Amino acid sequence: EIVAIASGKGGVGKSFLSSSLAMSLNAAGHKTLLVDADLGGANLHNFLGYKIPPMGIYNFLRAKNQLEDIITHTPVGVDFVAGSGDILGIAHITKVERSRFIEKLRQTPYSFVIMDLGAGTSFNTVDLFNLAEKKIVAMNSEPTAIENAYGFIKVALYRYLERFLSADHIFAEVNKKLRNRSASYPDVDLLIEDVAEVDEEVAGFIRGFVNDYKVGMVLNIVRFKKELNVFYGFETILKKYLSIVVEKLGFIPYDDRVSESVRLMQPFYNAYPESGTASCIHEIRDMMLAKLELN
Repeated sequence: EIVAIASGKGGVGKSFLSSSLAMSLNAAGHKTLLVDADLGGANLHNFLGYKIPPMGIYNFLRAKNQLEDIITHTPVGVDFVAGSGDILGIAHITKVERSRFIEKLRQTPYSFVIMDLGAGTSFNTVDLFNLAEKKIVAMNSEPTAIENAYGFIKVALYRYLERFLSADHIFAEVNKKLRNRSASYPDVDLLIEDVAEVDEEVAGFIRGFVNDYKVGMVLNIVRFKKELNVFYGFETILKKYLSIVVEKLGFIPYDDRVSESVRLMQPFYNAYPESGTASCIHEIRDMMLAKLELN
């Protein structure tokens, strides 16, 4: 299964979560491949205590290397596919390249593939997020992070629905409105109403898609217990406006040793396996396996 980890903005600890979760899954006996899919801003290797590998996603997409050629065996036990952030144009891969990459990942002999996506709402990021079997959004309690996380999930859901509706030209006006920032749907019920006016049966399909669209949420860099209230407010907002299920997977406390570990290129998870932070990562792993099951 492919696990996509995204965030609405940078600086919320998404890469730390991705790398730590991959190491935790591997430690639990699940063979795991970690992929730096932050196209244009690749730096996940730093969280593995690893220098930039000689080959990455570019070599598979543009230089025609096989996927197995670009998989690196790291000292922390997790196999790794590096990004290619310093290659001109790599941030703008085509739909064909994206689909080919995902298909090849699904053919690998791993139990899980963790994809660390770039921050923001580019088409590539959102489409890779939607192609994953398990979807996780990382955020912290800062107002900007909360706002951007909501915006990301809304865009991802609307993009998912837009791609389905674009198969039939009779929904052209609905899709035009979806792409119009000033006139877009403030909540998903209004979208479904417009679809129902064109075709009630398709509106039923859309309701089913929305009901099945499940996202896991991880709150990172938690300093105070009261910050956990963000979980419940965020869950309420998503249910009210987007009608989707959000699974609270857990939180990661603030730990000043994390940034120090990255600076020293010593993976935190391996350096402090008995820490409270590592225990929280294990809990997130177990909650992901239990709650983000395939429908």
